[in-house]
This record gives sequence, structure tokens and C-alpha cells, in this order.
Amino acid sequence: MPRSTQRQAKLLELAGFQPCGSFEDTLYRLAGLTGEMLAARRVSLMLLDSGEGKSARLRLAALYGELPEAAWQQEQAPGEGIAGRVLASGASVRVGRIDRSVWKATARRPADAGAFMACPLVLGGKPVGVLNISNPVERATFSAADLATAQLAAQLIARSVQVARLESLLNSRFAQLALARSGQSDALAVTELSAHEPERVAKLLAKGFYREMRQCGFTPNQIIHAAGEIISELTGSLNRHSKRLERKR
Repeated sequence: MPRSTQRQAKLLELAGFQPCGSFEDTLYRLAGLTGEMLAARRVSLMLLDSGEGKSARLRLAALYGELPEAAWQQEQAPGEGIAGRVLASGASVRVGRIDRSVWKATARRPADAGAFMACPLVLGGKPVGVLNISNPVERATFSAADLATAQLAAQLIARSVQVARLESLLNSRFAQLALARSGQSDALAVTELSAHEPERVAKLLAKGFYREMRQCGFTPNQIIHAAGEIISELTGSLNRHSKRLERKR
């Protein structure tokens, strides 16, 4: 099959992408589909992550191809590194060889001399992550047409990430109740929160959990005990999640 025909087929598949399974699996499928579409050996998806008292930073969320193990632990602030600069500027970049470009000093792995592209993932006019594509197959560099396709793919991926998050929220009756009681029941408010303030959604769910238990007659000590059980379950789930990531890598 000619490369142009294969690319068109993959682009249509990406446009009609339906999230299913876990959020993590959805991201891996999107990265793999993009790699196949653009005939690239490596595609990575980086999403903004934040926490209490911590500014938003980019973290690796899904990978097609290979990267050093340390890449999963690294974080980039907006304006820091290549991905951070792309996020802060909102502009995509295309480079023939990183070791011969102005990006060499900024790159986390300057010895990786292959061609690359980076496109911001944007929702509601705000950046939520970065799509990185590198090491083209059977050609030395990415073309201008490749960059145009990557930019379109970034838009479609951003929408798929949004849909996956929203579906998870809407499938949870507890989440619906917690959001409704906080005054965030309309679709637009939930969309904005899930895309740009996921930590706020987490706080709303935590408050909703407390209110529901109090209304059911549980005492503060009983709620604290239940919270401890939840933390224990979360720890176990995160450990299992880490083991699944190691197997996939």
C-alpha cells in the first residue's frame, strides 16, 4: 500500500477514534496510531500534571517506541526543554537533525541526532500537553506535509484525551453527584475542569466523599478509617500500575 494511502487510512482511524478500556490504554493506542500514520519509530505523549503546592509540569504519559527508563521520571516546566518551549509558545516545531540545530542545547538527549517534530495539544485555547514524534522510517527527515499531518493529529489526540476523561467522569454516578453539588453540573463546566483543572476535580470528589459519608451517619473517626483504607487501595493500585508500565516498556 502506498504511504500516502496508508496515511490517509490511519488519519481517518484517528479521526474516528473511540476511547475504550483504561485512560492509560487509550493514550498508548493514540501514540501507536500516530507512529504508524507518520512512519516514525518513536512517538511520545506528554501531559500536564500538577499537585498541591506544585506548579503544572509536563510528564511522559504514553510511548510508542523506546526511551531510556529515566524519561518516565523526568518533568519539564513550561518553557523548559524542547517540549516545555513548544507548550509555552503554542507553536509546533520541525527539525532535521537535533545535533545541528538551535535546539541542541535545550534537548534532554542531544546525542539522539534523529529528526523530530513537536506539536502542542490544545483544548479550549489552553495547552494540556505535547505530542513528540521522532526518527522517521526510510527517510532522513520529516517533511512539511508530515508536520501538517502531525498538527492535525495533535488536535485529534487532544479531543480524544478530553473525551476519555469526560466519559470516565460521566460513567461515575458518584462523580456526577459530587460535581452537581459543587455547582459544576453543566457540560461546559465539566469539560473545562476535566481539561485544565483535573486536580480541582479530585478535590471536589474528595469533598463529595466526605459529605456523603457524613449524611449516611458515619462519624469523623469512621471517615478517617475509610480514608485510610482508600489510601491503602490507591497504593496497591499504583504499584500494580507501575508493574504494568514496566512490562509494556
